[in-house]
Amino acid sequence: MDTAVQRFVAPQLQNIASNDLCRNVGDVSPYGRRLPQPALFAVDIDGTFLSAEPEVRRKNRAAFANALKAGYNVFFCTGRPHVSSMAVLDEQFVRSTGYRGYPGVYHNGAVVYDGSGTVLRMTVFGTSFLTAFCEFLVSQQLDKYAAFCDMNGAYMICHDNSCMKEILEDVDIRDPPTVVTPADLLLKQISLIIIHHKEILTQQTHLKCDVDYVLKEGSFGAWDVTPCTSTKAEGLKVLLDSYGVSNADCGFIGNGTNDVEAMTLCDLSFAVQNSEANVKEYAKYTLAETNDEGAFHTVMKLVYGVPCD
Repeated sequence: MDTAVQRFVAPQLQNIASNDLCRNVGDVSPYGRRLPQPALFAVDIDGTFLSAEPEVRRKNRAAFANALKAGYNVFFCTGRPHVSSMAVLDEQFVRSTGYRGYPGVYHNGAVVYDGSGTVLRMTVFGTSFLTAFCEFLVSQQLDKYAAFCDMNGAYMICHDNSCMKEILEDVDIRDPPTVVTPADLLLKQISLIIIHHKEILTQQTHLKCDVDYVLKEGSFGAWDVTPCTSTKAEGLKVLLDSYGVSNADCGFIGNGTNDVEAMTLCDLSFAVQNSEANVKEYAKYTLAETNDEGAFHTVMKLVYGVPCD
């Protein structure tokens, strides 16, 4: 799509109700032109696909299933691990869609699976980073403020998980973190660290943001830390390469600061109305709906013409 046209017409969508958005695929969209129908479409989970409204959840599930049945490859692209991504969805989601999280982009792009569940990318923290980070946590008595995740679960290097319990439960990691020694941690494939507050990491002057790690805002004021170059966009590039397609063949919908690189990468990208501050400017279009008003199923009907019933 022509970038100048996108920027000109995108603001119009903010004032258009969903019944105007949900037109037949053959109609001209509210943007004044037909939108492309990318073969792949990446979906953020928290604040985008998920909703507190049961009817919206039902419609989102139906739209997801109908898009897959129509031959489009809709998948999750999230900061969550695979296991917690599937845990937050009810059993009916898997039954009705047949989607079990593959293909998918997890841990903000650090981990990527193809459609069969084969790992395409597993970017993990190196020994030197984990050693320096753990030494700092222990020396400053900050070890209760960090949880380390691989694709199997969460770990901590102390027994006190009181400060991290609510944060982990918010992303459906409900089992208590396994307590390990720093030496044992080095044997794990750690691709995500969740920290209680960002100063735990930023005050470590020997570790540089966007050089040694990537830092993104997470849940309950916590922060997600992934290895350098691990963003959703980098994960999407790996997945797109595996399909032999370009960013023109992938759509995206999201709401958070960890979505901005993917919004920029994909030729067709949407921000939900209640996106975090400054996120909307990275998306090609901003929706009139919030996640609780059905932003996801609105986009599925707008782009692919699939029903949400």
